[in-house]
Amino acid sequence: MDSFPRKRLNKIEKKVFDILNSLQRSVQTNAAVGKYNVDFLVDGKYIIECYGDFWHCNPTKYSAGYFNRGKKKTAEEIWERDECRKQLFEQLGYEFLFLWESEINGNTKASCKRIKHFVKHDTQEQ
Repeated sequence: MDSFPRKRLNKIEKKVFDILNSLQRSVQTNAAVGKYNVDFLVDGKYIIECYGDFWHCNPTKYSAGYFNRGKKKTAEEIWERDECRKQLFEQLGYEFLFLWESEINGNTKASCKRIKHFVKHDTQEQ
């Protein structure tokens, strides 16, 4: 178990890290996978990404044509890039899960359940 993150985690990453840490799984933060870095690599095979609602243009909050000035891309371009990354990771043999910032902040209990199920953890434990 990696109890010392390699980079400073933002608030939503910290919540996810705490969930993963409680599961006593091998966790790498800011791990290199291919040409990308991912938020979390669990047990060397599960990738978990925390998508900020603004930076990844959560479709419940932004339309496809919204221009994200920080990334200098439209929401649709950001979604396409995120999908390409996901497909690459899956082609490399990883399982992939992303959680929206609003999902993590709005319902931490549900996020915890999703993460446990994703990493094949017995949700009856704890």
